[in-house]
Amino acid sequence: MTRRDHWDEDSGYPVKDWKAEVANDDTRLGYRDWVDARSEMLASEDSPSTAKLAPRRDAVRIRATDRIGNIAYIHREANRPMRCTLANGVAAALFYAGITVDEMTCRFVLNDCETADQALAIVRRYGSLDYGYCHAGPPPGWDSAPATPPALHLLAGLLGQIDRLATIMPEAVGQIDEDAVKRARAFIAMELPQGSREA
Repeated sequence: MTRRDHWDEDSGYPVKDWKAEVANDDTRLGYRDWVDARSEMLASEDSPSTAKLAPRRDAVRIRATDRIGNIAYIHREANRPMRCTLANGVAAALFYAGITVDEMTCRFVLNDCETADQALAIVRRYGSLDYGYCHAGPPPGWDSAPATPPALHLLAGLLGQIDRLATIMPEAVGQIDEDAVKRARAFIAMELPQGSREA
């Protein structure tokens, strides 16, 4: 193994890109450490460990109504932690939705469930008999079809168009910020499951 000279430039990571990041205060790493960090980030894009992400978790809205009509909602956006909110919009503990026994265990199980039906079954199991639980439906404007926020799909589609442009007009690729494209690819690799990426 040969030792790299301090002044050698890595062909995949131009010094000018590193200097630009230093000038923008985007990194405080030295050039060699910066190259190593970039290499690791891009290697993780092809790694099987990043390809296998946590399963998609649907959005959940469960309405909990006690016998005298007080309402609380147990809810989450897709792939977010479960929360409890009173009908007046105040954040509250699950206790206010009738989860009176082992709230933390209930919260852990709820955060692990994938579908709204599973969440409703868990709430009914841990909830008080004084409460009625039912699906409250998705929030207004929620589309449960996409597995991730649409912005990620748009970014993935944009990267696909950049790849297509690179094959059609290679001279245009020089006008594209390669470092930004690399960061976008690494971000998408962490956030989107392999099957949902659009090229």
